[in-house]
Amino acid sequence: MTDLLAVKDLTVDFDTYDGRVRVLHQLSFSLARGETLCIVGESGSGKSISALAVLGLLPKPTGHIAGGDVLLDGENLVTASDRRMRSVRGDRISMIFQEPMTSLNPVYSVGEQISEVLRQHRDLDRAAAWAAAVEMLRAVRIPDAERRATDFPHQFSGGMRQRVMIAIALACQPEILIADEPTTALDVTVQAQIFDLLSDLKGKNGTATILITHDMGAVGEMADRVLVMYAGRKVEEGSAERVLQHPAHPYTRALLECRPRLELGRLTPRQRLTEIPGIVPAPGNEGAGCPFASRCSSQFDRCLSECPPETIVDHDHSVRCWLAVEAKSEQGALQ
Repeated sequence: MTDLLAVKDLTVDFDTYDGRVRVLHQLSFSLARGETLCIVGESGSGKSISALAVLGLLPKPTGHIAGGDVLLDGENLVTASDRRMRSVRGDRISMIFQEPMTSLNPVYSVGEQISEVLRQHRDLDRAAAWAAAVEMLRAVRIPDAERRATDFPHQFSGGMRQRVMIAIALACQPEILIADEPTTALDVTVQAQIFDLLSDLKGKNGTATILITHDMGAVGEMADRVLVMYAGRKVEEGSAERVLQHPAHPYTRALLECRPRLELGRLTPRQRLTEIPGIVPAPGNEGAGCPFASRCSSQFDRCLSECPPETIVDHDHSVRCWLAVEAKSEQGALQ
């Protein structure tokens, strides 16, 4: 598969009262046509910032792309004009934001909000755009779509509002869909419905997807490849099978251990969930070594003083961990 999107050494800084702080450190990844890449990690890991940087939506004037490239079919979006980015967003790349109630405009009907995207990017007249908006509501399985198109966001449940957001994002059949925690604050039944809907729409339209989530269950269901982030850095990347079945970074293993488990016939009352001690360090406070070292049960002296390089552990699997570096050195010495 050829790369549709290639992010190379993307670096983001923010201006604060204490000076400029780096929040994203030389992030690199690629996305092939029709592929689903899941970006996972705790809050504060840099997942959403990376998506906003790709779309040119960093908050102004505090957010800055300090280095790197974002190549969409070879075109560098980092150097693109604001006008060019407005034409790309919603057309070639769309995004579903975390909270639909704050992302939807409360004073316009949902049909008008979908129509606006179609009129801007597809040059349709009002009647044609409205008809297409109703069809999009049907596509995302909103019952009685023609009537509901005239309703306002507050008249929809959380799950239905999220479906409206998906309809807006997919109205122009974008090549890339970025879904940032699309099931936040929804109950588990509705979460499953949203993930099923995204999967079905991807199958019909062939849209490449970047799914940002902390739900490792969703990763197992949706992902072709997985990118694990911690403290603004990529710490592991590989095929979903490799990362989920053979995690190479202690942080990835810890995330997988935190998943709730229900073993058939062995449900233990009051069983405590596994947790990762400590918190993600604030930007600028990561220290000189591996940013996960203070929370890692496998850390040794080198972890505290030097940040590990990216190491290839398999042809489709890389990790930033001194344990992997040492294991590869030992393997080379034996050969």
